[in-house]
Amino acid sequence: MKTKQWPVVFLVILLAVGLCWSETVNVNPHRIVLNAQGASDDVQANVRIFLPGAPVLDFAVTLAFDGVVVAEAESAYYCVLDDILLVGFDRTTLQNNPDVKALANTTVTATVEGTVWVDVAGVLTPVSFSGSDTVEILAPGAKGK
Repeated sequence: MKTKQWPVVFLVILLAVGLCWSETVNVNPHRIVLNAQGASDDVQANVRIFLPGAPVLDFAVTLAFDGVVVAEAESAYYCVLDDILLVGFDRTTLQNNPDVKALANTTVTATVEGTVWVDVAGVLTPVSFSGSDTVEILAPGAKGK
């Protein structure tokens, strides 16, 4: 009986101080067209991460291009089957951001980082993460920096 309690105690100790992960991130789409018109899906970051006690109860996640924060997440959902956190950013917000416009026709490092909170055995537990991908910012007819 005592050996079965050891992993639980260890997990609770880890979760009590919070977790921090460096994760694989894929930003979709990989090309953001600044002058695109019409309805379009939001920009989504797929973060490969294990979240104990999913689902996500709260989140504070940002998207930065070349170190400059350009958007805050509007949604976060954890897919337990694939161990992927799906984080959504508003496409229109990105298209209208002057810092993003200044990056027209360049390829940037997109960093997604922040914290999500999950319920682990009745304890609201923060899990912090950070990861990067590359994204191409396109504005046909505009010059890059």
